[in-house]
Amino acid sequence: MAHAAVVSLQQKLQEMLKGDNSRYPALRQAVSSWHAFLEDSLSIRNAPEEVELLEKHVKWMATELLGSIDLYELKKITTGCFYPKNWELFQEEVVTAGSDSIKAYLMKVMNSRNDNDALLTRDTVERDSEYSPHLQATVLDLDNDLMTVKSRLIGPPSKLDVVSIVGMGGIGKTTLARKVYDDIYMEHYFYIRAWITVSQMHQHREMLLGILRCFSLVNDNTYLKSTEQLAEQVYRSLKGRRYLIAMDDVWNTTAWDAVKRSFPDDKNGSHVILTSRLANVGIYASSGSLPHYMRCLSVGQSFKLFNLKVFGRETCPLELEKATKQIVEKCQGLPLAIVVVAGFCSKISKTENCWEDVAHKIGLIVSRETEECMDLLALSYKHLPHHLKPFFLYMGAFPKDFDISVSRLIKLWIAAEFLEDTFEMDFEEVAEGYLKDLIDRSLIMVKKRTSSGKVKTCEVHDLLHDLIIREAWKERSIYFTKSNVILSPSVASFEHHIIFNFHRVPLTRLEIMYDQPSLPHATSFLCFGRDGTPGSCSQVDSFITFTNFTWLTVLDICFQPFDHLPCEIWQLSSLRYLALASFTVLPPSICNLRYLQTLIRYSHQASICLPAEIWEIKQLRHLYFRKCCYFPNIQSEQKDYPGKSSHSNLALTRLPTFFYHPGEFSRSNLSLTKLQTLSYITFGSIKSRIFKGMPKLKKLGIRESEEEHLTAKKMSRKLKMLVLLEKLDTLKCFFIKPWILKECDVFPPTLKKLTLRGCQLPWNQMTILCMLPELEVLKLKDYAFQGSEWESTDERFQQLKFLLLDGTDLIHWIISSIQFPKLKSLVLRNCYCLSEIPDDVAEIPTLQFIELYHCSPSADVSTNRIQEEQHSMGNDDLVVRIHKFYNSET
Repeated sequence: MAHAAVVSLQQKLQEMLKGDNSRYPALRQAVSSWHAFLEDSLSIRNAPEEVELLEKHVKWMATELLGSIDLYELKKITTGCFYPKNWELFQEEVVTAGSDSIKAYLMKVMNSRNDNDALLTRDTVERDSEYSPHLQATVLDLDNDLMTVKSRLIGPPSKLDVVSIVGMGGIGKTTLARKVYDDIYMEHYFYIRAWITVSQMHQHREMLLGILRCFSLVNDNTYLKSTEQLAEQVYRSLKGRRYLIAMDDVWNTTAWDAVKRSFPDDKNGSHVILTSRLANVGIYASSGSLPHYMRCLSVGQSFKLFNLKVFGRETCPLELEKATKQIVEKCQGLPLAIVVVAGFCSKISKTENCWEDVAHKIGLIVSRETEECMDLLALSYKHLPHHLKPFFLYMGAFPKDFDISVSRLIKLWIAAEFLEDTFEMDFEEVAEGYLKDLIDRSLIMVKKRTSSGKVKTCEVHDLLHDLIIREAWKERSIYFTKSNVILSPSVASFEHHIIFNFHRVPLTRLEIMYDQPSLPHATSFLCFGRDGTPGSCSQVDSFITFTNFTWLTVLDICFQPFDHLPCEIWQLSSLRYLALASFTVLPPSICNLRYLQTLIRYSHQASICLPAEIWEIKQLRHLYFRKCCYFPNIQSEQKDYPGKSSHSNLALTRLPTFFYHPGEFSRSNLSLTKLQTLSYITFGSIKSRIFKGMPKLKKLGIRESEEEHLTAKKMSRKLKMLVLLEKLDTLKCFFIKPWILKECDVFPPTLKKLTLRGCQLPWNQMTILCMLPELEVLKLKDYAFQGSEWESTDERFQQLKFLLLDGTDLIHWIISSIQFPKLKSLVLRNCYCLSEIPDDVAEIPTLQFIELYHCSPSADVSTNRIQEEQHSMGNDDLVVRIHKFYNSET
């Protein structure tokens, strides 16, 4: 977490200096040197103790400076004073001491850094490897995986090919590779075979010796040869022979690059099997061939494995079946967890009560039964680059078995200031790349994808969740707690990042549980509950009143409704992420939150007016109101200035507005240059002078309001203003009365995703939508189009990949496959009248997926017929799903 602290400090300095690089040059130079060291420290393999101590020292210095800046910014806000002189002395003292310490440590590190080619023994290599005796002695149900990998090894191409097996730690990669390697057919098919374990600390020389040992070609003279001579010997041993080399537990591409030159390609069917937790390593080594991704076991497979380990050839007693299923479900299909828990259950009383208790303590049992299992999983964390570690640890803020919204997760990461500022990409784009990296490293599991193929929700395996808690505690950087856990005095030693995790428990006795003087720098307060779960407003009020949340950057209490917003919220001047359940008025004092990036209101209640002070929050990136919001009439508000809020607003806030400076708003004030998401607003809020100040807006949601009484012509004129938003790629428009779409340039040409609801357009106006050149996703909901027949004659959606029809009176649909040349997914919902799916749908060459929810029986029959015809022609890639009951997702 040293890296996270330094990145946060760099961001804080940028905000504080506001582009004036003449101030604090020594401090800025020191922080840059800390950052450079942390970026490079993973490559320093020798002197690990010195490196670890230095990282801790850097982390302490960055944390102290962050706290100092926060403290004096708070004093400046409340007193109007500038930074006192003693802060200048403090930062100079820290920088001087820190620089001296860094120099001393770096001298030690660099003196031993060139010794990386020192030969490791085979025992050292294998100790850090993926090898786990718990799985090696286990018969996993890997028949399908075994058949797939074997067919790739004995089938085409004849050239040297690499089959990579990729998956998370403990999922059975090595077990599968060993089964393939030891298969009797493989023994006869390949003339010569070798198995080496690579591990994180791979050595080129040791890998070559490992291969030669398998050939029985190692003697005393062999150890005297140079690495180049060993590489030549391996090459000559393999030349002209069909061989199979298994490289287990590969952690980086350099390991493959080091040995691949020793593998001759005689186009005789030779192969390499490579196992890795990292998808990028598998893809790199496979040279274009897709890796074989290991999946978690199904419930049935897990049940079978568990019973085999506990009961052997006997069957599970009937009275234990329910508890056994609970246990294997909690293991979430991870073979390592199943085997360890099965070993524990085989030693205890075989009663229903005992086993139900086991189901609730899976993580505890795994970590207690064998530290080796947790250490095996911890290898993935230890191998992470510094910049990825805080992102992974933050996943511990979410409860176990929780579908994590990626959109929410990325906003929280940004608010936590983990991301480095870059001019090439937005924070959101960088965060998406980091998420993909963690997924490719098998540390995060994908649960659902969006209509455009991006990750929509994700999850962390329960054992990795336990690992996060353990590592965060060891590093003393993040503390996760629940409302029914009392903080111990030792928590006061944690540095900078504290996350309070409230999950499905009453919010009670909060003012007693958290003692203000000993409370560390709490930065995130996250609540998790059922959507719209009622709660006591007074309990939340008392929590914010009686606890020291001065440094809070994230406040997410979206399930907790309020009679009125607690006034203390507007004192949390460091907030960057604010998500609330419901409120009727947003007070002018919101401008106190000058660092706010995300504001969310989860409520279907009435539309809310944004105060004019919203324009003062220049860091805003995302505004989301589930119902609707609208911008005030700026001209009329100018007449009401200076500075008096309505009586109702004053009653709600009861606070002075620290940052508010009376005066009239000019058009130059109407700019939120960092805003990327604005949803939902009324049609009346669409004004050219507003959108000109939002150059980075990418996502926009619009709802028609009954109070506006806009004609179809006026709404079309409003939509034409969206062309001012040059980066807009996602648009949702919800109507409450019929709309007439006449002009072909109503929608901006940059759109990639378009959702229309309730506008009741005739089907012949689809010709206008197909003129959008970039459109990839089209969702038509609640009679967006109306009429009994849609005959697609002139339309051609050149880029469309996803089409949703949800709620329509369509009966006859006539299309040609050439009109959807790139369509991948077709989803139909509540199409009760549709007689059938057109046969030409099956002729779309890119189609992969058809899904029906609550459609007519004849439509279901025609869809099944299409699938059967495609399967009979050998197209097994087309997936068809038919649901008889409505599902609101997608």
